[in-house]
Amino acid sequence: MVRLKGGDGFVFGRGMEELIACTAAGLPVRVIPGVTASVSVPALGGIPVTHRGLVQGFSVISGHLPPGHPDSTLDYRALAQSGTTLVVLMGVATLPAVVAALLEHGLAAETPAAVVARGGLPDQEVVSAPLHQIAERAAHLGTPAVTVIGDVARFATSQLLEEVI
Repeated sequence: MVRLKGGDGFVFGRGMEELIACTAAGLPVRVIPGVTASVSVPALGGIPVTHRGLVQGFSVISGHLPPGHPDSTLDYRALAQSGTTLVVLMGVATLPAVVAALLEHGLAAETPAAVVARGGLPDQEVVSAPLHQIAERAAHLGTPAVTVIGDVARFATSQLLEEVI
């Protein structure tokens, strides 16, 4: 028996829950990890999540709960002040609230941002804008989509490469 999941089932994919359930049911389990959308989808949009001289790390968050939701465990103040790339998965519907929280906690309005929708599919779309405009500019995009916030978002669809070349 095979359970095939897209991406990495251990990054917001409930992979561990399924492993526990299978093990509890006496089923043999072998995990073969996939490539997480938090890195692969930005790459498909021309965006590295890190880049020498720009950023030394990245944070991956789930945007399925908006900031301020009682079940949210995210510290938006810390995220806004981290100096790292922020990758938001499952955050299409909550993007306006995520952006508002980051701006409220001091992330600059002009911070580059990009949304890669339907990454890897023939109808992939990449929208980039300063942080304060990204939710509005990406409002027409559906799911799935990955949002990248930080200096590396300047590379979206090779805009920066086109400027350099």
